[in-house]
Amino acid sequence: MIRPATSADRTAIRDLHLASWRDSYGAELSADYLRDTLPAAMDEKWSARTFGAPELTLVAYTDTEMTGFACALTDRDPPLIDNLHVRPELRGGGTGGKLLAAMKVALREAGFVRAYLTVLESNPRALAFYLAQGGVDEGPVDDIMVGHVVKARRIGFDLCS
Repeated sequence: MIRPATSADRTAIRDLHLASWRDSYGAELSADYLRDTLPAAMDEKWSARTFGAPELTLVAYTDTEMTGFACALTDRDPPLIDNLHVRPELRGGGTGGKLLAAMKVALREAGFVRAYLTVLESNPRALAFYLAQGGVDEGPVDDIMVGHVVKARRIGFDLCS
């Protein structure tokens, strides 16, 4: 089941986001940062979220647990899909594709015709996923990750097709 997030989802989103970063970003972030600093950073990030405009956050659940979430920032045109994370042990099972499809529909219904995200060049699995989901590689960009410049790719999505 995919639905809009509420404040009741805050802790589950934070925990899933933390697990996903720890699993995916070891090439970009130190083990000390992932272990010691990231939990407080995730607490700060998700405690500030309102789960309303200008954010659009969707969560995926089974009967018993959150399996993934996606968040788009709609205060710009095109909107930025800022997060799409699936529980590490469930990747490859279809949750990410369903979340991305639901996010594209929600953004289209909000009046947008395009959206984009950035994906780290050090994460080829994620890049391949987004391209397989209809994303178009719009080229390299410098992105910021915890205060450091990282190499990324901008992936665009046409929401009308």
